[in-house]
Amino acid sequence: MVERGPKEILAIADLRVEYPTENGTVRAVRGVDLQVKEGEILGLVGESGCGKSATLLATMRLVPFPGKITSGQIILDGQNILELDEGEVRKVRGKTVSMILQDPMSALNPAHKIGTQIKEALSVHGLWNRTEDGQRQLVKLLERVGIPSPETVLELYPHQLSGGMQQRVMIAIALACRPKLILADEPTTALDVTIQAQILDLLANINKDNGTAIILVTHNLAVASQFCHRIAVMYAGQIIEEGPTDEVLSNPLHPYTQGLLNCLPRFQRRERLTSIPGQVPDLTGSIPGCAFYPRCSRRARTCRLKNQRLMSVDGRRKVRCERWRINEVFEERVLEEELDMVVDHDRYQDQ
Repeated sequence: MVERGPKEILAIADLRVEYPTENGTVRAVRGVDLQVKEGEILGLVGESGCGKSATLLATMRLVPFPGKITSGQIILDGQNILELDEGEVRKVRGKTVSMILQDPMSALNPAHKIGTQIKEALSVHGLWNRTEDGQRQLVKLLERVGIPSPETVLELYPHQLSGGMQQRVMIAIALACRPKLILADEPTTALDVTIQAQILDLLANINKDNGTAIILVTHNLAVASQFCHRIAVMYAGQIIEEGPTDEVLSNPLHPYTQGLLNCLPRFQRRERLTSIPGQVPDLTGSIPGCAFYPRCSRRARTCRLKNQRLMSVDGRRKVRCERWRINEVFEERVLEEELDMVVDHDRYQDQ
């Protein structure tokens, strides 16, 4: 009998999200492919503006107007949510997939008590019990996320809680209907380091105890290294590298991932930190070839002309770069085209 692995809870294929502006159409997400299995924690990392949050909002069908999903598939628990009408999507949100936003103060309604807001999440899906058992249900949710004196907190308003407590309430709301997938959009950004660790430990326990899949959006590679099973690195609206966390961080294949790691301070590191030269490309226009070309230390002429595809390396890892095999020292000594690269690199730095 053939053993089957964990079920795929989310499969995104060729997802594209655009935002029309006065200066042109911003192509925030440009052909993202992403898969998440039951019980898996995936870290979605990259610098600000690379499309991480836009990808999560698209997964919830919550792209803010005037933005829109222009193409692709989002298969969530076996159904393509892009083919559902708004009423059907509401049945999916909260029950199959929930989202934790990075700013709980703006996400929670300041005019309603905490208990009322948790009740609403349950009522939408017909899971709220109006009896004394229902009240106990709310208390248990707050206890589960580590909130002391839950009976008292249910009667408070959001502004009466600290930032860490507000985020725990957001997690309680996300857990209320026992979703199979939680989308966490930088849930610890506004919190101090101690509270950050507590929130991440809480999410890790939820994943372990319930088998809930989690996508964690973060720009903090240290957080991703401790929390995530796999990492997907985004740049200019595309996934440029993906694989098991330890393999991606110990042996990055894409020059951008290598650049991100070279920017990090390390204990007893003596060499100077290096930055990635240049700027993120303008996403309002078309980008011929590799989006990282102007900033890349390994580029060749063909990279500027040829669209790079996300290639499978060994069945476990993927990379959007055809030159990942080439050793940098070998390039400098042997490839004549690198002379052109140095000239181009200096020109981009001067701009």
